[in-house]
Amino acid sequence: MKNNIAKLLFVFFEILLIVPVPAFSSLPGGPPGGDEANLLKHFRLVPLPQKIVLAKGAGLACNALGSIFLEGIARRPVLQAPLSTLPDAERPGEGVLTLRLKNDPSLPASREGYKLEVTARQVVITAKSEAGIFYGCQTLQQLLEDARDQSLLIPACTITDFPEIPYRAVHLDLKYHLDNLDYYYRMMDRLAAVKVNAVILEFEDKLRYRSAPVIGAENSISIDEFAALSRYANERHIEISPLVQGLGHVAFILKHDEYVGLRDDPRKDWVFDPLDSGTYALQFRLYDEAIAATPNGKYLHVGGDEVYNLGRSAASRKSGMTTFQLQMYWLNKVCAYAREHNRIPVFWDDMIFSLSGLYMSMHDTHTPADSVNLLWEKNAPKIEQYLHLFPKDCIYMRWHYTYPRLQGNQNAVNWLKSHQLKVMGASAVQEMHPMMPRNQSLFNPIKDFSWVAVTHGLEGMLATAWDDSSPHFETFWRGIYDYAWLSWKYTDIGPDEAHAAFRHRFYGPALSNERFEFQDSLEFLMNFQDTAFVKNSTRITVPEKIDLIELPGSELPADVWRTVYRNRVNLARKEIKRYETTRGIIKDNIKLARRNHYALRLFERINELQIYNAKILDLLDDYAGETTPDGRQRAVLKIRSAADGFADLRKEYEQVFSETRFLERPPGYLMDDNYDTMLANATQTSSDWMYLFELKMNVKLEAWLKSMQ
Repeated sequence: MKNNIAKLLFVFFEILLIVPVPAFSSLPGGPPGGDEANLLKHFRLVPLPQKIVLAKGAGLACNALGSIFLEGIARRPVLQAPLSTLPDAERPGEGVLTLRLKNDPSLPASREGYKLEVTARQVVITAKSEAGIFYGCQTLQQLLEDARDQSLLIPACTITDFPEIPYRAVHLDLKYHLDNLDYYYRMMDRLAAVKVNAVILEFEDKLRYRSAPVIGAENSISIDEFAALSRYANERHIEISPLVQGLGHVAFILKHDEYVGLRDDPRKDWVFDPLDSGTYALQFRLYDEAIAATPNGKYLHVGGDEVYNLGRSAASRKSGMTTFQLQMYWLNKVCAYAREHNRIPVFWDDMIFSLSGLYMSMHDTHTPADSVNLLWEKNAPKIEQYLHLFPKDCIYMRWHYTYPRLQGNQNAVNWLKSHQLKVMGASAVQEMHPMMPRNQSLFNPIKDFSWVAVTHGLEGMLATAWDDSSPHFETFWRGIYDYAWLSWKYTDIGPDEAHAAFRHRFYGPALSNERFEFQDSLEFLMNFQDTAFVKNSTRITVPEKIDLIELPGSELPADVWRTVYRNRVNLARKEIKRYETTRGIIKDNIKLARRNHYALRLFERINELQIYNAKILDLLDDYAGETTPDGRQRAVLKIRSAADGFADLRKEYEQVFSETRFLERPPGYLMDDNYDTMLANATQTSSDWMYLFELKMNVKLEAWLKSMQ
């Protein structure tokens, strides 16, 4: 009887922990105390508005608005439910959302600024432009969503808001994958909801080029289809601009026999020959079609980064031009094209500083700031002698994914600006990590570069999302929300606060509590999984040699194996406990989430797949610790069962993964043949790269298990 009572009490308290109690249930008019900070605990707006002033009076119910009145505005903005379902009103008044377009000097100067006024009876959004009206509506949508989800009234208030950084883009890299076209449409809705206003779309071979059909993969998307997506995004105040790689990163072009003659180095498909007129004839045709696919874009991103060993072609050697001069020759040619086609060129700036001996000063965390400044004084003249070659109408994109506040990086920004060159910053929501981003979704670099952008008055920001290991885009959203917040309003917050707001906004208010955080824990698990089976390799790029750990008994005596791998096994067992905790948290998230369940299912499958490595290590140690033939045979059977289960783990993950993303490459797809061996470029079978070490280990395990029979 006592055991039954104890079980009942346990279940009761478990329910208390996971079932949300409606906030302010005793005060339906608004938050206790009525201050802004208290309001924002329950109405977690992303991005955070610049100013909120609470007013006296009753709040607004989530179903109080019955119609929309347009004042001074010709067309209704494209909105999500419930606002999208409201009929037109003939006049402002009770139960009406008034959208007022007005050139009022009291409004924020930014064209994206707005003022939102909430009372018990109506809402008024006033702005100088349609973009401001749209962003005011996004804030209202979040308020209504929170009021509905928590059975609250929206407190009477006035919100005055505007972005601190005018251009806030997210990078969509299609290098090694494609999603269903519908997924990209939904992506635009989700980006617009958090006030991202631009996308840089890196086509690679996923655009069906008409003038060079061999370059577009068999499963590529047509120009017309991308143009329709661009128009859809533009209606939501998102401007899509193309990125067509050059001078380097052009393996998707130069791997084809038709274009081998345009290589700077005949042995590598990485870099165009900058002095071959055919380079520009081809690049400009690709630009033409990329521009047609993005009719509402303002920019043309031309790439230009990581072009090492430039100048190998016969024409380059004969010219006598330096590497820097070759780089700038190419840049001027492509910038002239952009100018003639009413696009602003954007260029990764790293080679400027690499070729002048300053690049490492942006990444060295140990050299004091004074020493960095001395290095800049010494080496800056190496760049300045070529200042006449710098196109003035180009945007120089200063990218940094680790420590953007370092003195060297700020010096680079200041150097560009001091010479009247326009600068944007680029952080990342994903670098090269497999399965999912790491380092708390790169929160600190995003925060630090947002600070640099605001402090130094940059033209804009880009959050890159690289496809080198092709994790699902669904795993990027936490970093995108961090970026959306910090690029709209830089705030000195920590990752815990930002990610509580993310969970609240992305999944539902009940999940804002820190006990529902699982991505940080999953990152630790993934970090262990990355190298659990290998000695010296990493999973960032394809290693030249995969050096697997030995197996006990055959390659190392069992007692020696246990000594050699004791620390690794202990860590594996710790990670198994972390996995079990994470598994429970994800299940609680799935139970309580109000939206975006697909992302949770994907993370659930990642968690189940990644723990395979730790469990195999644990079982191998059990085998090595057995001292009797029967004990070892039982241990072998357990290892056999776990190894046989890997195929199911993979299948279950890929079933969820492929609900939006195509897994298989088209038949006969030609792989890139470059020296930068990206993980997703590792195997012809399109999904094998995700399990490169596991598949190698399973082959080894199979031979070992057969030897044990």
